Amino acid sequence: MKKIIKTSVLLSTAVILGSGLTIVAHAATDKTINWTESADLSTLDPSTVQELVSDDAITASGDGLYRNDASGKPQLSLAQSVDKSADGLTYTFKLRNGIKWANGDPITAQDFVYGWQRTVNPKTKSVYAYLYSGIKNADAINKGQDKTLNDLGVKALDDQTLQVTLEKPLPQLTAELTMPEFFPQNQKFEEKVGKKYATTSTDAISAGPFIVKGWNGSSNSYELVKNPNYWDAKSVKTPKITVQTVKDQNTGYNLYKQGKVDFTTLSSDQVRASQKRSDYKVIPTAATRYLELNERRVPAFKNAKVRQAISYAINRDQLANHVLRGTATPATTFTATRLAKVPGTTEDFAKDAQVKGAIAYNEAKAKSLFKAGLQETGTSKLNLQVLTDDSDASKNTAEFLQSQLQKLPGLKISVKEVPAKQRIALTTGSRKFDIAISNWMADYADPSTFLDLYTSDSSFNDGGWSSATFDAAEKAAKTTDVNDDSKRFADYKIAEQTIEKDAGVVPLYYASSATLFRTSVKGVVANTTGAQYDWKWAYKH
Repeated sequence: MKKIIKTSVLLSTAVILGSGLTIVAHAATDKTINWTESADLSTLDPSTVQELVSDDAITASGDGLYRNDASGKPQLSLAQSVDKSADGLTYTFKLRNGIKWANGDPITAQDFVYGWQRTVNPKTKSVYAYLYSGIKNADAINKGQDKTLNDLGVKALDDQTLQVTLEKPLPQLTAELTMPEFFPQNQKFEEKVGKKYATTSTDAISAGPFIVKGWNGSSNSYELVKNPNYWDAKSVKTPKITVQTVKDQNTGYNLYKQGKVDFTTLSSDQVRASQKRSDYKVIPTAATRYLELNERRVPAFKNAKVRQAISYAINRDQLANHVLRGTATPATTFTATRLAKVPGTTEDFAKDAQVKGAIAYNEAKAKSLFKAGLQETGTSKLNLQVLTDDSDASKNTAEFLQSQLQKLPGLKISVKEVPAKQRIALTTGSRKFDIAISNWMADYADPSTFLDLYTSDSSFNDGGWSSATFDAAEKAAKTTDVNDDSKRFADYKIAEQTIEKDAGVVPLYYASSATLFRTSVKGVVANTTGAQYDWKWAYKH
């Protein structure tokens, strides 16, 4: 019996901007949508993508076995059917007839095999390879213990039939299969362009609704042009979308008022001036902005009291309501709200897992803990640097944190502002930072998308925080309790409460985007998880 996996506990949502809750067929027009992003595109490689801007572009130009629909639910896309074995360990996908790459090459099951093997291959250095954990032999291959890529549990039975074999049930698998890291890849094309693959638009190839054009690897603008060979091209209504980087929100605001762009994010001052406009929209996300404290570089951060002091020193209400007006809600957990419900209830998982008072503002307690922590580490003072992106919101946040943290006796804070691509290289790459302002938007609607980041062996655990209690809860969720959603979520609750109480990271706020969004633009899907924007169904009238 063919079936699509459904998990009742998920709360994944999406909003179709400008067109209500359903996609309405609309005659294609020649009107171009003009979009802005707050950071430059850094890669078109689905195996190595790490940030939202590139995720948006790769999702626009790519496709997977599943694609999220307008309500944020995974629906079959390049696959037309899936058969799941009774034990939940084997999935057999049948691909659609006649699906093609943008250059006319057929998309086959072997393209998925190649793409998945490439992502898991340790030589690729994909930080998202951990998502494959649970697929047969994925962990052993990624750790270099198994040198044979063909041992990965993915096989092409024929050109149209893909078989996936698991070592254990993966409740989140369907949601993960919408992600770029699970997209097919064209081996012949990649071998032809070699090391240049995905570093420019001409060295990348599309299997999705659009083709990326005009990106040279460092340019701050590019175009998304409709892909006539896309299997569902009839649903793609707009012929072209231009995307440009606008880091300065005043620039974006002025471009919007001049009619030169159709979308821009707003600063807190601009929010005050725009809230009554019909084209003002707050776009929710399942995202948390937080601080990473690098224990590898700052030994004092190994002390829980020092970490907790940093957290208690921050007035999150003031940050959210005065510095980031309209774009933030004070965080009380690491896992974002609006992500998942506790099984069998309507309770938001994050709210249920909150340890009251663990993530809060208490200046007196912060000073006391900091003094005690420094004494325990044999340190009298710390000179630390906060690393942040060079976007307006990030810079404003960093300046606020500098003023807050320097209230701790013996702590001096400086700020380093760099482009998002460099910040990622300095954190997840070389880990050359003291404190980093990081952001995580859920890849899929399950607590694991947040909590898996901070196991002791996670490639995303940039600060080196470690907790045996946290690791044990994570392990139980993936092994003994994997088939029982109630027990699995109870494990994740233990993990969430552990990272809160121990200040493994320092949550700041749950992020939203306050925007001006042209009312003539319809059908843009804003996801709370995964790629933030999907333009497949967008059009401008």
